[in-house]
Amino acid sequence: MINNDKILQTVMESIDELNWQLPKEEKLEKSIDTALFGAAGNLDSLGLISLVTTVEQKIEENFSMTVTLLDDIDALEEENPFETIKTLSDYVAFILEKKKRA
Repeated sequence: MINNDKILQTVMESIDELNWQLPKEEKLEKSIDTALFGAAGNLDSLGLISLVTTVEQKIEENFSMTVTLLDDIDALEEENPFETIKTLSDYVAFILEKKKRA
């Protein structure tokens, strides 16, 4: 079983790293409801790629698993896994569980 708290912590660590690079007015609030990408999102496509890359690196460090979060995006149909910090964390849990079962 994947530890959801550890996944959320991993995503928050990634937000910290991204915030370090962003101007003060563009920094992301560390709340599960913070909009990341999409209609209400705070990130442009480059910011999203930077966050996804950082999350993937942190997953490898914290879970000793290599994942590519953009590979299975089509499996989610119409859901946006990058909409909020919560949806991103849930998506990471989905990918890690899927990888464990493979």
